[in-house]
Amino acid sequence: MREEKARRRAEETRRFSKWAGDPAGFIENELFGFLWSKQREICRSVVEHRFTAVKSCHGVGKTAIAARIGAWWLSVYPPGEAFLVTSAPTRDQVRALLWREIGKLHRAGGLPGRTNQTEWLYDNEIVGFGRAVRDTDPTAFQGIHARRVLVILDEACGIPRMLWDAAETLVTNEDSRFLAIGNPDDPSSAFAEACKPGSDYNVIQIGAFQSPNFTEEVVPDWLRPLLVSKVWV
Repeated sequence: MREEKARRRAEETRRFSKWAGDPAGFIENELFGFLWSKQREICRSVVEHRFTAVKSCHGVGKTAIAARIGAWWLSVYPPGEAFLVTSAPTRDQVRALLWREIGKLHRAGGLPGRTNQTEWLYDNEIVGFGRAVRDTDPTAFQGIHARRVLVILDEACGIPRMLWDAAETLVTNEDSRFLAIGNPDDPSSAFAEACKPGSDYNVIQIGAFQSPNFTEEVVPDWLRPLLVSKVWV
């Protein structure tokens, strides 16, 4: 019975395994999504760098790309090999933003396992979860072990130093990754430290004037209303 369950679970991810080093390919071919240039840059950074920090303006699809990278991570590796940990400052941000998007992607893409409002499971085994700062203390991240751990901090400027440091301890091996993404609102935050020159992070900056609504970059018509507009700027 145990061997049959393991075989069935491995079969769920086998069809996605060819995208293990190519999150952009997974997103475009399996989720039928579109990525503009800065989203592609984030995908490449997660593959090539252990630590990535994205300081961004509003309305450029940063939570959308974070959710897609999380879905990629748990779909392309054999069950039990990968684990996803996400956090954001509030419970509503975890449930209504990042994990709401992950759930939609899971259903639309026929991805392996199952999801609820804040978790991804294979059978009854949790392989990914989202926790808010207010209901998480640093010890909540202890004891998470997998060959490949992906940590995503959404709205990263609101993540306190103690929790940030605890999250960093989850990516101690070469196959794990850390993605922090948010608006650079607080110069005293741990996120600000990560974005400074000389940090261990590959830093990507996305300004409003780099958005396709301000450049000649070709994107689908449906995407433009979702991106930061000239009215907002």
